[in-house]
Amino acid sequence: MLLRTVAASLFVAFLLTVRLEAQGLGGGVLGIKENLDLPFDALGENEEEEDAPEIVTFYGQNLEGDGFFYVTDKSGSMQDGELPIAKREMVRNITEFSEKVRFGLFFFDKALSKFPSSGQAAEANPGMKSSAISYVQSIPGGSGSCPQIGLTAALQMANSCSAKRKVIVYLGDGGGTCPGSSGEGEYHRQTLAAVAAQNWQRIQINAIAVLQPNASAEQFLRNLAAQNGGTYTRITR
Repeated sequence: MLLRTVAASLFVAFLLTVRLEAQGLGGGVLGIKENLDLPFDALGENEEEEDAPEIVTFYGQNLEGDGFFYVTDKSGSMQDGELPIAKREMVRNITEFSEKVRFGLFFFDKALSKFPSSGQAAEANPGMKSSAISYVQSIPGGSGSCPQIGLTAALQMANSCSAKRKVIVYLGDGGGTCPGSSGEGEYHRQTLAAVAAQNWQRIQINAIAVLQPNASAEQFLRNLAAQNGGTYTRITR
């Protein structure tokens, strides 16, 4: 009888211990829980690090994002030494991109040349970067200056791109001597209106002026940057 009572007591104690541990009150379960009970924001910190934008330097200006779109003047004025500089700057940026970056390249004179030709942003994998560098190096100079076609094409590509932090950068002298336009000032106004209509995602547009733009061209570039959350920079040599 005594043995039965002891056995019953031990069995009850065993059941109680199992129940307490299942509820997180036993020593072993508490130890495991402490190891797994990480700070609430621990994963968030890793995600923030992974999602941190890249920073590349273009003409001395920091561009920050994970989607980069370059709109570059290749008209006659750029052929006196500035176009090769622009190409070198662009190639350096492409080389620096990590594979999480998406990008697009646009060269304009009186017509437009773009990479990728599909109109979809390129993934910065080794093969695509190599193709982009070859494309940039092969771009010849041209004539005429129609920045509107470059800016609107860049916005179309950027709008459809999955990148979270997109930035467009314009490089040129701001000229708007596009064939068929009714004067440079009017062409600039039309271009700003076209950009405003296309930029429904409020993508940042930075403007970098080279080659001593005239007063109308410089004001156009200042307005382009100001109206699209970007910065205006004038490069002097």
